[in-house]
Amino acid sequence: MRIPSPAPASFLFYLTFFSDINLKIDLHTHCREATACPTPTFEIVKRILAAVKRKGLDGIAVTEHFTNYYGHKVKEIVDTQFDGKVVVVPGQEVARMLSGREPGVIHVVELYLPDNLIFRFIAHPGHPYVKDLSQYIDEGIHGIELKNPLHDGDGLQEEQIKELAKKHDLILLTNSDAHRLEDIGTYYNEIEIEELCVLARKG
Repeated sequence: MRIPSPAPASFLFYLTFFSDINLKIDLHTHCREATACPTPTFEIVKRILAAVKRKGLDGIAVTEHFTNYYGHKVKEIVDTQFDGKVVVVPGQEVARMLSGREPGVIHVVELYLPDNLIFRFIAHPGHPYVKDLSQYIDEGIHGIELKNPLHDGDGLQEEQIKELAKKHDLILLTNSDAHRLEDIGTYYNEIEIEELCVLARKG
């Protein structure tokens, strides 16, 4: 279940003053696993921010498996104790169980944006294997990962992903899927937060 949360000051600052500036942001990270800490603390968040800054990023999305608590808590600590020094987008990675003639599962990352918007993208498409991914992409999906260092080569090929993106009007993303702090920012996007909001409003 999603935990309601107001837009943080750092988010609103970027949306208001930098709406037309691309931010360097990694939209798929697993900081809970990276720190082996189930509940973020000041010291844990300090380590996360240091990792973000080392890669020269403006922000990250914290997208743990099956829970959005961690991302919301990291955002809260950054905004209240670190003056919003980086943009933190809370989110989670969920598994969608597929039924029918070809049952399977796809992983979808949900990002919780201002105004109660939810931006969703398919993580590491083709891993796990799905025979016909296209039939499971609905209007609630807004993006798809083109690159993911943990799964490059064991999912769909880049040309296949680009074809899906074109067919379903999805934005292409490149993320780290980091499970270690040093891997944050291995891949990242240069994108406007407002662009994600616009896409999320479509469905």
